[in-house]
Amino acid sequence: MFFFKNYFNKRSIALSIFCIVGLWGCRNDQQTNFTRLSSSHTHINFKNQLEEKKLFNILYYLYYYNGGGVATGDINNDGLTDIYFTANSKGNNKLYLNKGNFEFEDITAKAGVAGNADWCSGVTMADVNNDGYLDIYVSVVSGVFKLEGENQLFINNQDGTFSEQGEKYGLNFRGLSTQASFFDYDKDGDLDCYLLRHSKKPHEKIIDTSIRSRYDSLAGDMLLKNDKKDGHIYFHDVSKQAGIRQSAIGYGLGLAVGDFNNDGWEDIYIGNDFHENDYYYINQQDGSFKESGADHFGHYSRFSMGNDAADYNNDGQLDIVTVDMLPPGEKELKTYGSDENPEIYKVKLEMQGYQDQYSRNCLQRNNGNGSSFSDVGLISGISATDWSWSPLFVDFDNDSRKDLFVTSGIVRRPVDLDYIRYVSDVQIKKGLNTTDAYDKETIEAMPDGSSHPFIFKGNSQNTFTDESKTWGLADMKGYFNGAAYADFDNDGKIDVAVNTLNGESFILKNNAPQKNYISLSFTGDSLNTYGIGAKAYLFTDKGMQFQQLMLTRGFQSSSEPKLHFGLDDTKTIDSILIVWPNLNYQVLKNVNANQQVKVTLKDSGPGFVYERYFPVKNNCLSDITTEINNDWKHKENDFLDFDIQYLIPHEESKRGPKIAVADVNGDGLDDFYVCGSLGQPGSLFVQSKEGKFVSTNKQLFEEFKNAEDVDAIFFNANGDKYPDLLVIAGGNQVLEGSIQGLDRIYINDGKGNFKYLEEAFPNQFESKSCVAVADVNKDGFDDFFVGNLANQSAYGLPVTSFLYLNKGDGHFDLADRSTIYLQQTGMVTSALFSDINNDTWPDLVITGEWMPLKIFINNKGHFTETAVPASTGLWQCIYPADINGDGFTDILAGNWGHNSKLWAGKNGPLKLYVKDYDNNNTIDQVMAYTVNGKEYTFLAKDELERQLPVLKKAYLTYKEVAGKTVQYMFYDLFKDYTELKAETLSSSCFINDGKGNFKRVELPDELQLAPIMSFNKDLISGKQTFLAAGNYFGVIPYEGRYDALRPTAFTFDTASHNFHIDGAINDSQGEWRDMKWILRKNNPVLILARNNDKLIFLTNKN
Repeated sequence: MFFFKNYFNKRSIALSIFCIVGLWGCRNDQQTNFTRLSSSHTHINFKNQLEEKKLFNILYYLYYYNGGGVATGDINNDGLTDIYFTANSKGNNKLYLNKGNFEFEDITAKAGVAGNADWCSGVTMADVNNDGYLDIYVSVVSGVFKLEGENQLFINNQDGTFSEQGEKYGLNFRGLSTQASFFDYDKDGDLDCYLLRHSKKPHEKIIDTSIRSRYDSLAGDMLLKNDKKDGHIYFHDVSKQAGIRQSAIGYGLGLAVGDFNNDGWEDIYIGNDFHENDYYYINQQDGSFKESGADHFGHYSRFSMGNDAADYNNDGQLDIVTVDMLPPGEKELKTYGSDENPEIYKVKLEMQGYQDQYSRNCLQRNNGNGSSFSDVGLISGISATDWSWSPLFVDFDNDSRKDLFVTSGIVRRPVDLDYIRYVSDVQIKKGLNTTDAYDKETIEAMPDGSSHPFIFKGNSQNTFTDESKTWGLADMKGYFNGAAYADFDNDGKIDVAVNTLNGESFILKNNAPQKNYISLSFTGDSLNTYGIGAKAYLFTDKGMQFQQLMLTRGFQSSSEPKLHFGLDDTKTIDSILIVWPNLNYQVLKNVNANQQVKVTLKDSGPGFVYERYFPVKNNCLSDITTEINNDWKHKENDFLDFDIQYLIPHEESKRGPKIAVADVNGDGLDDFYVCGSLGQPGSLFVQSKEGKFVSTNKQLFEEFKNAEDVDAIFFNANGDKYPDLLVIAGGNQVLEGSIQGLDRIYINDGKGNFKYLEEAFPNQFESKSCVAVADVNKDGFDDFFVGNLANQSAYGLPVTSFLYLNKGDGHFDLADRSTIYLQQTGMVTSALFSDINNDTWPDLVITGEWMPLKIFINNKGHFTETAVPASTGLWQCIYPADINGDGFTDILAGNWGHNSKLWAGKNGPLKLYVKDYDNNNTIDQVMAYTVNGKEYTFLAKDELERQLPVLKKAYLTYKEVAGKTVQYMFYDLFKDYTELKAETLSSSCFINDGKGNFKRVELPDELQLAPIMSFNKDLISGKQTFLAAGNYFGVIPYEGRYDALRPTAFTFDTASHNFHIDGAINDSQGEWRDMKWILRKNNPVLILARNNDKLIFLTNKN
């Protein structure tokens, strides 16, 4: 959903849900995978019709357009799945009995389940009274806006009728209920209930999260324990003692339950709309839960709506998808107000206690037993489905890969930027006193938000392809809300029932080509008759699939109690492992495909041990940080680059800390220096014989704490054979002549005592980034190169880097042009010396942002520049290694990656157009991406206007430029610019053929999840194994921080010439900046440095 605070002084506008206008079917000349069945065939004529009312409309109730839900299940046990729809009006819920052949009978009146609440939301089918028949639990909104009613529990009488018994079972709650889920959280055998609820309206101001502890009787979620009262089942509220948050700050729209950490106990994921974080409750196995989202998730969807939990990548782990409101098309995208500006966002994070949230769908991949989750929504291709509601993971085409179905659309779109501006203007003109006429005018001014359901086909690479058009959904414009799946005709293909707003609801019949499948249903015991919570692990020659039986899925909906597996062309399943909630298990062997199999608890045996079958995924290295007990923490100074240059692609001032390693005192033990930041001195740690690290030379480094360290290296500067320390300063705040940008050489006396050597070389007070050392002229003294990243006040304009030649006494001169030409060489981020052509002379390799990989071949002390063709990118680091073992140095290069709005869905180079567009003596940057041969600005009009107010005068509305190219938008201003481009964002390996040519090979997708900032080699494995680490947080909220990459080990197979992922070496979160090896107690130890965080130390597991 969204937050819209300037409606008037007491009311906020908000929206959510989708509606479908009209029932034109998908009758194409060529049959598609889905057919929208007409009501004339199905006899489903349910309509959730809604009209704005005086004093009750979107201006008063933020979820006015959220629509209704759907439940599918076989209510009469005849083998055919039936459907229940909820409506936002009294007595209009509908129950349809499946008569076969997609024909349904409305039995609502006979069954007595129409509902008497004024406003119904979610619905769940479950066997609440354990008689073997599905009951129906309806969530309602009441107690506000004069809405009456209670949550209703319709108990199945086994004769086609139901009796409402909510009060008897303790489930007749008033309040703002969204949806319920039934599951056994305490392992006592019976089904308990989690009731998801939401607040009445968004707060006009960002509320301090301390109110999370305040109970709200209408909006607070509830955990209800199934227990006895007067001899019968009764649900008791145990929320407080169980650790469930129950405040008005929660806007619960998504509810997913499952065993996310593979410990046999059900956990809970709550999707919250607006400011509040999503909640991740880990079951503590003692009747309580611990909310642990910050420890396991890098960020969430900002306006989390519906969600689903499933193993989409077939690794045996439950992943989570949450949907939001990001439009997929340029026209809608550039009129859509979603993410906050960096200043407000910073306040939310640092002062109000919120976590990072971005307005887009998130696919949170489980990295192993719930240890951490990485959002891979952008790289997977599912991040933008407009105003979305119900995501469902199902293998619709039976190819053994789960597909993703998403409902979308809203009656009116209140986050349209032109509309927001209109409302603000009307407020000013008419004042803050509202009238009915004003309300009507304001509502009718909201633009239409119709959309279509989306279907994403799952691919073997764990990505998705949008097949909405080819599968017959893209032309179905409307407002689509709740959805539930079922195989309505028992043909082995899953169909979908969709609840629409202001239009007839319908069934999508699955016409996919016939492939093999298997369907599992479960018979439990007398306390859990349908075996809710049971797991199935299916093994075939194509690998494993995993599902857990949970009913509540998507948005305000529940799906039939079966597990459906697509098998592609597999005819016989090797085995199926069934694990029951009580840890009984059984194995079915050699199971034939294309059948419905009923699994019964009585055929199982006790004793399943999760640790044996699903051991905790150990990382490649052991964490010994606690043992080393080094409490140094990098402290990033408080500076926001966007305050100075708002249009730069990302911040450049947060690139530390870097590490340098050497034996500084000659005792045979490795010591290390770690760079500080502005206001924090760097620190030198000397190793003791016991393997501890003691900080030394503190006073010396304290004198230079106001320098922004960006890189450091030990080398012999003055020819005395002792490792001296060179520290490079930079950052994006450097002022000419200030200590902030002062590079320093510290001379070592051989005992680890250092002294600053003044005026050792001509200092360059610029935004430097890196240093590399080599004896480039073979005079016996080490020289060094310093890379320059950017002009602090004119990002994008070319800058000059520097090569310093050693005079032999610790002093250095700048190399002249006859040695090397480095004028305006580019925005350098990383550099290294290596003998590229095997002539024994060190060559220089550099790269950077908007740069190619550049090679400077050393011709006996004089350098000749070449560049690898078509290699421009946003390169962040390079590392030399003979990857393929042919004797020539190859280059690993870290780029921005694919899990980005800059890459996802784009099919051309990323460009940066640099110029003073408005002639105010300030350099501006306009970034553009390419889609289908056309270039569009990355930022919308309002973002560009912050630095270019000239656009306000040129275009009065957002619609004027929405969907228009950058050339159209800037028209006659679009000339005389500096054009930079990034032809690839892929982290890569450049393979050296020994003849001066490099072939770029992309690294695996796992290494494309975020910018890679550091490479190193694995010194422990004894194989040709390499390490990569990265992430980058210094971007505007609309782009969203990059936090999905864990430090990862990978290898190159010289036989297949492919890279393979070995696994993560650590699961901690952070911005990884450097990795360096040291020897400690004769064992290699890897030090990992993170921005604004503590160091981590890893070593061999043995």
